Amino acid sequence: MIAEFSIENFFSIKSEQKISFEPSADTFMSAEYSYEVKEGIRLLKVGIIYGANASGKTNILNAIEFFKTLVLRMPKDRNEETGVVPFMLDDTSRNKMTKMSMVFYINQSKYILSFELDAKHIYSEILIVYDSIRPTKLYHRSYDAATDSTTIDFGANLKMTKKSQDVISGNTINNCSVLAAFGKSNVERTKLNAVYDYFAKQVTDVLTPRTLLSRYVKSLLDKDETGDLKKFILNFLKASDFNIEDVILHEKEEPITPEWEQLIQNAPFDKEVKTEMLRKGKITHTELTFKHKAGDKVYNLSEEYESNGTMRFLGMAVILNFLLKTNRFLSIDEVETSIHYELLAYFLKVFLANSNGTSQILLTTHDINLLNEDFIRRDTIWFTDKDELGETKIVRLSSLGLHKNLSPYNAYKQGKLVKLPFLGSQYINLDD
Repeated sequence: MIAEFSIENFFSIKSEQKISFEPSADTFMSAEYSYEVKEGIRLLKVGIIYGANASGKTNILNAIEFFKTLVLRMPKDRNEETGVVPFMLDDTSRNKMTKMSMVFYINQSKYILSFELDAKHIYSEILIVYDSIRPTKLYHRSYDAATDSTTIDFGANLKMTKKSQDVISGNTINNCSVLAAFGKSNVERTKLNAVYDYFAKQVTDVLTPRTLLSRYVKSLLDKDETGDLKKFILNFLKASDFNIEDVILHEKEEPITPEWEQLIQNAPFDKEVKTEMLRKGKITHTELTFKHKAGDKVYNLSEEYESNGTMRFLGMAVILNFLLKTNRFLSIDEVETSIHYELLAYFLKVFLANSNGTSQILLTTHDINLLNEDFIRRDTIWFTDKDELGETKIVRLSSLGLHKNLSPYNAYKQGKLVKLPFLGSQYINLDD
């Protein structure tokens, strides 16, 4: 589980900003909201970020996704750029390094992984572990500008042979993380396996408002041999007051038209696959059919006739099942997209009531109705704001000193928690 993530000099984030899943002293719904990763240490399962448009909410999610990519991606050569973008609205930050650090727990051990980099080089990368109260260095990499090379100091407690260390060092080019080089190296199992696997298997990519979930839903329903996922989806939709009796996945074949043939020829996949598709003369694709109950009758509707909200919430149901049955960190940008507020609140309540593992969700939203809910803990709420120089700042609701009897919803509406957008007159002169 992620305990803390800090960012400096990344897109709209200039000075160091932190987001934390460490709970405050508040004991309200502690069992539902937190998980004990180690004796005496609990971490929150939910984080919710509010802020005006262009205040930097999405940049926080993108920073975590970039961090994961940095851990796993193996560049094709030493000239490929890292992809990092610094704060561009002053002359100094443009030429400074970006800094990122994450504190996370794996199997009751606390890890801290830190990077310093620019577009061309990773200047520093440090991984330490706390198996006890004292930190232990697993490795420290640094860049030597004079020789244009990277050196790695491996810790003795990593228990890795000198031969394996040399293999990883040889694969760690200047724009590549040590962990990415490790992932491509044939070396013995160490603590690096646990860290690499955590980012590869448990930290997911950002779910955006533009992400189409229907293909994801179909792929999982196709693998649902026991029918457990389908049963979960139907129960969830019925409890959310959808009049859907059943969801059926079936295959549909369509002949390849001349237009389709041209698209297939130009598609970026293997020549053998294209040849086989054209040989068959047909395209097979999956389709969802929804059974709706209207009075005493049941009617079948193809997915194309379902609303965006229904399809989105169907995808959210599958994601919820995934979070409850596995241990993942998931970021969702503008989670309220195409979803009514009551459904969003229900999604969160079901997750909190049934999550018994280490899954975490970090959400951005514009729906301030959640601030008026009595089941929301204040240490799960964060606000982004931009100053007059275009710099994003992050602040936690629980740190603002708002009296427990005062409504965060009303305080937000009055501009007491974060600066609200200044809107001009609604009347305009079209001739001016």
